[in-house]
Amino acid sequence: MSQKTQQLKDDAYYDAMESLYDGPDNEEKALLLLNLALEIDKDYVQTYIGLVSVYGALGDQKKVQEMIEIAYKKTLKKFPKWPEEMLWGHIENRAYMRALQYRADIYWDEGKNDQAIKLFRLLLKLNPNDNQGVRYEIAGLYAGLKGPDVNKMTAEGNEKQDWSKRENLLKEQNKKHKFWKAPQY
Repeated sequence: MSQKTQQLKDDAYYDAMESLYDGPDNEEKALLLLNLALEIDKDYVQTYIGLVSVYGALGDQKKVQEMIEIAYKKTLKKFPKWPEEMLWGHIENRAYMRALQYRADIYWDEGKNDQAIKLFRLLLKLNPNDNQGVRYEIAGLYAGLKGPDVNKMTAEGNEKQDWSKRENLLKEQNKKHKFWKAPQY
């Protein structure tokens, strides 16, 4: 694939995301841009991750799940064997990492906790710095919480600028289940 083709796909994705977050009623423009990206490359996982955002904004949960499933399957196809690491700092890795996280979230929502844990642990192995915050999700899962509970904890922490509740959950569950090792800087 040429550099120009890659640039066209990336531009369509980033323009779509910018459009989506510019304000209400921009979902159709974002959808149009992402469909253009799909015409260029139907296997580009980042486009499906963008569609997750658009359909989420439109409130179409069926399409959200469909796009996550496609992104996840295409990620598995791209990586029949996982690399030793897949760092968040490499921007080209982020779509694959999001596909794994979103699929793990669906497993969690469906009560398929073992499958969710497997994917969350994979993400922590691939990206030990955990720029995605997967450690909080797996801690919540182990504690018997649901995704919205963890999201609420994060939102409260952001509002109060105090994340001790979330950090205490992580510390408590990590002590029991040993799923994450904090990086040493």
